Amino acid sequence: MTSIQVRKNAEVLRNEYKDDLSTLFANECVHFRSHLLSIGDKAPKTIQDMCSFLRKNDLIEKRKARSIWQRTKYPSDKRKFNDLTNKLKRTLASIRSENFTRNLVSLSTADNSLWQTTRKILRSRPHVPPLKKADGSWTITDLEKANIFSHHLATTCQPHNNLCPIQIETVNRSLLCALPMTLPPKHIRPSEVEHAIQKSPRRKTPGYDLITSEVAVKLPKKALLMLTHIYNSMLRLSYFPLLWKFSVIIMILKPGKPPDSSKSYRPISLLPLFSKIFEKIILKRILPVIESNLPNNQFGFRHNHSTIHQIHRLVDNISYALEKKLICTGVFLDVAQAFDTVWHEGLLLKLKTFLPPYYYLLFKSYLKDRHFSVRSGSAISEIFPICAGVPQGAVAAPLLFNLYTSNQPTTDYTITGDFADDKALLALHTNPETASNLIQNHLNLLSIWYKDWGVKVNETKSVHCTFTLRQAVCPPVYLNHLPLPSAQNVRYLGLHLDRRLTWATHIHTKRLALNNRTRQLRFLLTSKHLNLKNKLLLYKLLLKPIWTYGIQLWGAAKPSNINKIQTFQSKCLRKITNAPFYVSNDTLHKDLSIQTVKNVAKSFYKRMHTSLHNHHNPLISELSIPTIPGDPRRRLKRTWCRDLLLD
Repeated sequence: MTSIQVRKNAEVLRNEYKDDLSTLFANECVHFRSHLLSIGDKAPKTIQDMCSFLRKNDLIEKRKARSIWQRTKYPSDKRKFNDLTNKLKRTLASIRSENFTRNLVSLSTADNSLWQTTRKILRSRPHVPPLKKADGSWTITDLEKANIFSHHLATTCQPHNNLCPIQIETVNRSLLCALPMTLPPKHIRPSEVEHAIQKSPRRKTPGYDLITSEVAVKLPKKALLMLTHIYNSMLRLSYFPLLWKFSVIIMILKPGKPPDSSKSYRPISLLPLFSKIFEKIILKRILPVIESNLPNNQFGFRHNHSTIHQIHRLVDNISYALEKKLICTGVFLDVAQAFDTVWHEGLLLKLKTFLPPYYYLLFKSYLKDRHFSVRSGSAISEIFPICAGVPQGAVAAPLLFNLYTSNQPTTDYTITGDFADDKALLALHTNPETASNLIQNHLNLLSIWYKDWGVKVNETKSVHCTFTLRQAVCPPVYLNHLPLPSAQNVRYLGLHLDRRLTWATHIHTKRLALNNRTRQLRFLLTSKHLNLKNKLLLYKLLLKPIWTYGIQLWGAAKPSNINKIQTFQSKCLRKITNAPFYVSNDTLHKDLSIQTVKNVAKSFYKRMHTSLHNHHNPLISELSIPTIPGDPRRRLKRTWCRDLLLD
């Protein structure tokens, strides 16, 4: 390479670095120009090479200066060494800043880099700290932690010891009765298996066999035929394979719980994929039979039934009581480990009543001889049996639990609302003592049912709350001879219901959650290197769903409460756009095509209200009327959720 070519390459590098790098890099390029001319072909060709070149040369110079100072101990050599050290620090800081800026600019939803970044910010790395043993000592290795978790779950997956001996004898006698004769079941077609595999969610953690849905969708036709043959054999023999009933459990810490206790962790069960595919196929066949035997007040895990529908029913009754000057007393029960302690014999008796014999025998094999082991880090615990409960993580588990609790007693004088294991009871009356007596009679019936079927309720976590505008206080109510704690507000299905139904507690809680989430995402929402489209996307997908849940109901609160959420949205939009003070909030909402909180509440409720007509559940179809059920005279100067239908 000639000297002229070296000079040209040096000029090109200088111009390139002056355009793309900071002023520091441009000055460094000029400073090292003579050195570039001397090294010729070894000169860096890219920005990354130039950064590495600068770091390497600064590091060499710093080390030389440190060596000289350590030999001479002259103050002048010490100053030179400090200057080179600070220069290297500034260079590294500039490079890190440039890399950070380059990463922010490159964030996009196309390659999921935006969501990967937000996931790292919002989620902490799952790590199980040392756990405390029963003797007060601490665990150290992953195997010890896994064994502690497995022993805890083994004691949890047991039926409650409050079962009545007479009920046990009656159930066992009924299970020994002969099954009726019936036609064989309809065989499973390969198209059903292929359709179930195609509809399986992707990116799910596999079971112990490590077979994922991405692998299953690539199976050839011959493999699908063999899998269909296995499924038909299971259905014909009423046998569920033992290996497909083994689950690997990982533990996730519950928010706000002490991390050193094994009771503070939520088990996540990982089952083999092909066992879930078979459950989906069978569930599609028996779903109409089981749906017809479920009570209308059970909304959990059912198609076209949501938590908002159930809360809407309770809000309607509370609104009616407030308009009519009545006392509305309510009890919200907390069932202890509801899904983990289901009595298998009792569940089989109810399955035997509803299902054809071949499906009953299949589920009998499905519930029998189930085992699990716990994985903590790289260690796996011993294998333990599951003696009670519906299979956690299984497709059919929620439906089996609904069926198990389908015959809970009800009364004509109380309103019952069930969503899986969350149960609410309401009673309305002019006299507070009478209202409490109505609730107490229902609780007495429930206590007998709970004892017969091995269901345990946490009396200390259950809540007794009275909704009224009067000063009257309802007498306490009891369950299993223990008084239920009373409170001024209660949290039910994610919404906070206060005594006067003002939604002030719920809105305040949501505002605190929004502030916390905004602090976590602050540097992304306010970064000048992230484009406006991605910032709005982060707001709509990570912040807005926090306050839009249940807005169909609390959106009718008074303006002073609604403005707390509206103020947050306006501030957040200003941070995103870095708008000056003279730009109004209305202009921000219009230019960004963001609806106000009040308009969001109206649109959400109108969309839900249109879907209530012709619903197959009469309790939900009753919500479609334009007024509060009973059409009470509007005495109060407040708006209810149905007023959102008005323009």
